[in-house]
Amino acid sequence: MSDILYKNKLVAIFLNRLPGGSIPQTEGKEPLQLVTLKHPKGKYLVAHAHKPTKRQTEKMQECLIVKKGKIKADLYGPDKKMFKKVIMKTGDLLLVLNGGIGIHILEDAEILELKNGPFVEDKILI
Repeated sequence: MSDILYKNKLVAIFLNRLPGGSIPQTEGKEPLQLVTLKHPKGKYLVAHAHKPTKRQTEKMQECLIVKKGKIKADLYGPDKKMFKKVIMKTGDLLLVLNGGIGIHILEDAEILELKNGPFVEDKILI
């Protein structure tokens, strides 16, 4: 895992290996929470549900998971300046917390994109 910073601000988290255990990867205040789960065969994670609670967020965050293929993600800081390119391959994850992203498909790809909702048509092209 590596934090991607721009001007000392956490813009994204890149993950290509999971640490052992159940590990929160984001701070509790973030609208999109990432917890990695890596456990051995036979481990039981206690069944649970979450109590309905009103949650209000003011920023969009998104997570890309490459299921298959290869892509290049251009990362933009909150000031809309592109500052980093990240090559992602099968199994990699990129969580964009602040700023923006552009995606180049380098090989046929299957990508999962998760983001906080509800959906609002609010995309701003950079």
